[in-house]
Amino acid sequence: MIGQVFFALWIAAITLGGVYFGQQMAPEASAGENVAQDNVRYNSFKTDLFAIPYVNETGIVGYVTGRFTVKTVASEEAALQIPLNTVILDALSRHFYAEADNLAQPTGWGNLSESMAGLREIANRTAGRDVVAEVLIEQLDFFDKNSVRVPGDARFESVEDN
Repeated sequence: MIGQVFFALWIAAITLGGVYFGQQMAPEASAGENVAQDNVRYNSFKTDLFAIPYVNETGIVGYVTGRFTVKTVASEEAALQIPLNTVILDALSRHFYAEADNLAQPTGWGNLSESMAGLREIANRTAGRDVVAEVLIEQLDFFDKNSVRVPGDARFESVEDN
């Protein structure tokens, strides 16, 4: 029993020593960087599942659906004049109406990081301040209209098709 206690104390001492020396060896940032990082607080905002139709000259081609987590700067969010939900949904709608044609093609999925940066810029421009720090994708899909609609369902058939 005494051996187990000494072993536990030995492991604790080694762990604490490792943490101490690890902190001593870590590169130090300037005082300005520490203050800036310590004062910035972030909030997390999760969107509901949304769907935006992709429409071209022939009509509805498909639907972009998605769900996102938006990392916001807490101080900027508190200073907003309009609800954050409105800012985010407006940015999502404007961005994905413009990007839906890219997502309808396999090659359009290669630039998602640029697409999320564009979404962040639209949201910050709408808010009038840098409230959105990062946009993370939880789910993003494109569905062709034929994969969504059931063939032969009268609710989706036009009069001309009958």
